[in-house]
Amino acid sequence: MIDVVCLSEGYDLKAKFDAAFADHAPGLRLINPSDCSDPKAVKFALAHDPAPGAFDIFSELQLICAWGAGVDGLLLHPGLPKHVAIKRMTDPAQAQMMAAFAAYYVTGWQRRMFDYPRQQASREWHEVNTVMPQEFPVGLLGFGKMGEAVAHGLAAMGFPVTAWASRVRTEPDAKVLAGAEGFDRVVSGSAALINVLPLTPATDGLLNAEVFMRMRKDAILIQLARGAHLNEPDLLAALDKGRPAMAALDVMTAEPLPEDSPLWSHPRIMITPHIASSASPAGVARSVAEGIAAFAEGDTPDGLVDRARGY
Repeated sequence: MIDVVCLSEGYDLKAKFDAAFADHAPGLRLINPSDCSDPKAVKFALAHDPAPGAFDIFSELQLICAWGAGVDGLLLHPGLPKHVAIKRMTDPAQAQMMAAFAAYYVTGWQRRMFDYPRQQASREWHEVNTVMPQEFPVGLLGFGKMGEAVAHGLAAMGFPVTAWASRVRTEPDAKVLAGAEGFDRVVSGSAALINVLPLTPATDGLLNAEVFMRMRKDAILIQLARGAHLNEPDLLAALDKGRPAMAALDVMTAEPLPEDSPLWSHPRIMITPHIASSASPAGVARSVAEGIAAFAEGDTPDGLVDRARGY
C-alpha cells in the first residue's frame, strides 16, 4: 500500500476522496499529515491550496498531484520544493464538461437563444435571425487538454475553430496559430472568443481594453480559465461601448464574487460560480493512480507540469 498525503488548508481532501480511492485506486491510501508517523517515508502528495508550511516535514516527496487542471497557485507556493515533480489533474470527463459548457454559450449566442426569455416575458412570438454554424467562427485562447476537448465538440457541430497556442500547427478540429499575429487573428476574427489558457506571468491580465477593442462588435467573450486573466474594469468599460457585445464569466478575480461587484448587475454579463468543469472523485483517483504508477516506472505521467512554462 502506497501512502499519499493530503495537503490542503481548510479542505478535507481525505474525506472527499477516500471512497473513490478505495474503489478506483486500491493500491493507494490517503492520509492526513497528522496521521503520518514517518513523514520521510512519504513520496507522493495530493494537494489543493496547501498551507504555507505544508511541505516542510515531507522532505522525500517525489511527486505532487494537484487537484485541478490549473497549477498556477501551487507553483507560487513559497514552500514548494524545487526538486519535486508536479502533475496536474487529467480527467477526460472534466474536459468533456468544459466542452459542453463552452458549447452552451457558443450555440446560445449563435442561435440567439438568450433573446427568447425576454420575448417570452413580453409574449412575443417571432424568430430571431441567426447564422449557420459554418458562418460563426469560434476562437480559442489556449489549446491544451481543455482546448482540444472544446474544439472537438464545436467542430463536430460544424463550427470553424481557430486557436492560439505556443506553436503553429493544424489539428483535426482546429487551426492553431501562434505569436502576436496569430493572437490578433483569433481575437479579431471570432464571433465567440473562449479563454482556456493556463495562468502564467505572460497571460496574467491578457484580456484587457486593448484586446476588447480588437474584438468583433457582435462577439461574445467566454471566460473559463482563471480570473486573473481578465481586467474586469476594462471589460465593463468595453461592454458599455458595445465591443464585445456580451461576456459569459465563470471565473472571477475574487471568488466568491463580492455582492457589491458591478459584474452582477451588468446587462451584458452572464455569471456562473466557477462551475464550468470539475473532476469527479473517481476521475481524481484514477488520475492520481495512473500518474504515480507511471512515475514509479520511470515514465512521464500524463499532465506533468513544465515549471519553466508554468503549466
